[in-house]
Order: sequence, then structure tokens, then C-alpha cells
Amino acid sequence: MKKIVSFFAAALLGISVIISIPVFTSAETTNSEYSYTIQDLRNLQDFLIVRPTEENLVGKPYDLNADGVWNVFDFCLMKRAILNRQKDTSDILVAYFSQTGNTEKIANHIIDITNADSYVIEAATPYTDEDIQYTNASCRANQEQNDKSARPEISEPIESIEAYDTIFLGYPIWWGEEPRIIDTFLESYDFSDKTVIPFCTSGSSGIGTSERNIGNLVTIGNQLGGRRFSANSNLETVDEWIKSLPLSEKKEETKLKIEVNGYTMTATLADNPSAQALAELINDEPMVLNLNEYGNFEKVGALPQSLPKDEERITTKSGDIMLYQGNQMTIFYGSNTWSYTRLGKIDNVTQSELKEIFGDGNVTVTLSLSEGL
Repeated sequence: MKKIVSFFAAALLGISVIISIPVFTSAETTNSEYSYTIQDLRNLQDFLIVRPTEENLVGKPYDLNADGVWNVFDFCLMKRAILNRQKDTSDILVAYFSQTGNTEKIANHIIDITNADSYVIEAATPYTDEDIQYTNASCRANQEQNDKSARPEISEPIESIEAYDTIFLGYPIWWGEEPRIIDTFLESYDFSDKTVIPFCTSGSSGIGTSERNIGNLVTIGNQLGGRRFSANSNLETVDEWIKSLPLSEKKEETKLKIEVNGYTMTATLADNPSAQALAELINDEPMVLNLNEYGNFEKVGALPQSLPKDEERITTKSGDIMLYQGNQMTIFYGSNTWSYTRLGKIDNVTQSELKEIFGDGNVTVTLSLSEGL
């Protein structure tokens, strides 16, 4: 299990001059058995740019290549060690906000049971005890809960949730609902292909209102029924709940191959009748489509036949593949809000890369099912 935080050291890796600073002790500080953490990476970065560190670094095993100095080479080796350890990552994330520790306790039970990764949602401006005094009508939490548009800023947002299929989302119940910082978290990421499972802690209030709020706020691939826990719920209680959930092994995904302008990309098709119909349509032979430029944010073209549609109002993101009016396919390299049926999403391509691949004007794309997937 690991705590997920953003890597913020890219600028350090880009420097052209190698910083070499003597280590606090000899090369004996190297330790092949040491398990480096993100905090170690932050410590070494701060040390190299001569910024005060949060910890005493005396005796830290940061001379990874045993050359008697701490420098950017050691930083790179440390980062590689952390990434290598994280390759076998869980596909479950427990993301939670906990002000008094009750929700954190339940979150830790879930993490222990599922071996999930964890991310703590923390406010950029931390809440004080006075901020959550519900008897004070003018306290911060009262003001936020009374304002549906309030979105408290999150400290150190998780960089991406792309690697996760299932997300347990935890929070205390404030004034009968989820805290507004949970809304901030939800609106910051794409949950359209995720399974989201809410859980909450409260003295008496149920989870129903917050579940409805979450489902109405953003598009979620599959929102399972959540659970309210009391502050004294134990590991066995949480384990019993998790065993009751319809969780299954990750399903094999259908991949779409997209060829355009000499580039080949893959996309993960959505799990719905529309995407299944598209896959069946191109199962025997590739489909060639002429897509027109529209609005400086999408390429759109007519399909040879209509597909089943189940339209909903969606704010698209770069890489989204949508069905429009049942008979047109749209590939987005920008954003638009309209009624669409989701067909899939292009894998591992940034917005700038996608714009370069598609270029300006109209394009011809060839669609086929990707072999071996």
C-alpha cells in the first residue's frame, strides 16, 4: 500500500548543471534494503535546492550510487526505485476526507481489507475546531454547507485517478450531506468509467442524501450503494460490508484501434450497448470514416448506420469518443457540453498530442478492433 501524492520534482530533473553536495555521513548511509518514500524524494529535492527540510537528514541513505555525494543522479535513482515499487499497483483507491479521525479509521479498515492505495483529501486551508462548530450559524462549515456552489480548495491534489477501476469515497456527514470539499474532489476528475462506492461516518444521519448528491454532481460509470458507519465500527463490520458488495475481477476491456494521419492509437470502449454495437459493426472488417473539424474542439463524422443511443448531458474531455444523435461519431481534442452517448476514450494521449495527431481540418480515420485485447 502506498500514499498517493503528486510528483512535483520535474523542474529539478530538468536542470542542466549537476549539483554535487557532500553527504552528511560516509557512503555507509546507502542501504539496498531501504524502502524509499515520496517524503524521501521531497527531502532530497529540498536538500539539493538548499531549502530547509522537514526532517533531520543525518544518516539518511540518499547516496544511492555510493560516490560520496548527494546529487541529481541520486535523485533520479530514488525516483526510479519508488516507481519500480509502484508498478504492481492496486486498481482500488480509497480517497477520503476526515476531520476528526472517525472516517480515517474506517478508511484504514477498507485499505487493510482490500490492499488498496489511499489518498487523503485535505483542505488547502485546514479546518479548525471553530470552523465546524455546527451550533455557530456563521462558522465556516455552516457557510459552505449552505452554499451549494462552495468548492474548498484541496491541498496537494492527487495527480490522476486513471489507474484505478474502483474508488471508495469516504467523508463525515456534515449537516446531512457530504462536505463541499468532496464536491471539489469529484469535479476535479473523470469518473465516467469508474466504480465509485461512498462510505461515511456520522452520529445519526444517513448516507442517502449525500449518495444522491454525488450521483447528480458528476457522471459516474457505476455508483454502488454506500454505507454509513458509526465512530466505533470495527474491522469485522467493515469486512462484512465489503464482502456484500458486487465487486468482481477486472473485466477484459475491448480495445478500439484508431489509425489517422500515419498514427495508430488505441481506445478503451465503454461498457454499454452503443459501444458494443460499434464493436460488432467493425468486428469483421475495419471501418473508414471521414471526420470533419467542428468548433475547434472535435472531429465529427457520419457512421454507416445508426447505433443504440442513451444520451445524457456530458462535459467532454480530450480523448473522449461520443455518439451524437445516434448516427455520428465525435472524437474530442477539446471540451464541450452537450447530450451524447459515451462510446469510449483514447488511451494515454495528452490533449496537445491529440491535436497534433489530428491536425487542422478534416481527416480520414480507420477503426478496427485491436488484436490481442
